[in-house]
Amino acid sequence: MKEDTVTIDDWDWCIDDESRLEPWFHIFREVEEKYTIKSNDATCVFRVGDMQKRSYFVKHFSPSTFKEHLIAFFSSKAKNIYECSRILHKAGIPCVQYPGWAKDGTESMTLSIEIPDTVTALEYWFRIAVHNTAKRREFVTNLANLLTGYVMASVVQRDLQLEHILVKSDGSEMFIVSPCDVEYIEGGLSDEEKQELLKPFVEIRGEVSPENISIALLEAGFSDNSMTITEMLHECIDAAEEELKDDDLPESMQYIMENESGPLCRVIEENENILRIRNTIWQTALPVPDDTNSHAEEISEEDAERIWKESFKAQILRFHCPRIPLSWETTADGRNIIRYATTEDAILACGFNQ
Repeated sequence: MKEDTVTIDDWDWCIDDESRLEPWFHIFREVEEKYTIKSNDATCVFRVGDMQKRSYFVKHFSPSTFKEHLIAFFSSKAKNIYECSRILHKAGIPCVQYPGWAKDGTESMTLSIEIPDTVTALEYWFRIAVHNTAKRREFVTNLANLLTGYVMASVVQRDLQLEHILVKSDGSEMFIVSPCDVEYIEGGLSDEEKQELLKPFVEIRGEVSPENISIALLEAGFSDNSMTITEMLHECIDAAEEELKDDDLPESMQYIMENESGPLCRVIEENENILRIRNTIWQTALPVPDDTNSHAEEISEEDAERIWKESFKAQILRFHCPRIPLSWETTADGRNIIRYATTEDAILACGFNQ
């Protein structure tokens, strides 16, 4: 870490103002347990406040496997986010402010200033914009302008997705959050590097046509050649769809079939029963389905596996799915029960518009 760091409770902090850590940091594990808003095996996000009533989010990285510990020892995710945010701010690209980051062994954390009244672009698009023509048009325009800002500043972000973008609740502004793999490219971006920036548009291709996306990008100044934009976008879409053509899921989605919780579903195990529950398409937990929003059918294990897997492929590919499985339960006596969505709200929350 840099020489201007301060050590507090064995953590090395690189921060602009130590008062941001009072009073929560000395008891952060208790605060984390009480105010967590999102977590998985290795990462936890929780809300904190300081003595001046300023609000923040803490992203705490705690490696859970030997491989993760080894990677974290040599490369801190928190430091990466902090340094990438500085590149974006210098380039004039709207980004959440990260006043500090810290490390203790292989654990690390970032501190970010809360932007009130925001949701992820993933949630805003699928929960609000897709149901409102004006909001949908505004979102596409704002996203095109945001991505064009990268091009104008000669900056590429290779991991950019809708979940890495915050949107004001009224749809008026966008901000980058948790940026990683950000790089300034001297001499400007190549077409390949520009293509890396189009991934957020690939995620919404089911609700807006590639032609309309291309027009928005052209009007924003992403490129001065409409054919180039169209070709890049179609190559991006083809690459995303090619990844899901095989019978096996890509590595990032394999947890769906391995009884593990993740962004797309969660797993509850109790008394040898395994219940897999689909999340919303914006990656928040849905209630355990029951007879009020679903219909249960007992089928073979082979059919259950196929239906469960194919439904997630359809969701990611933005394809039609005849019936939407909200859950798949394997009982202690070996029965397999699929619950299909029967209400419009449940279907829409899964990202399908039947």
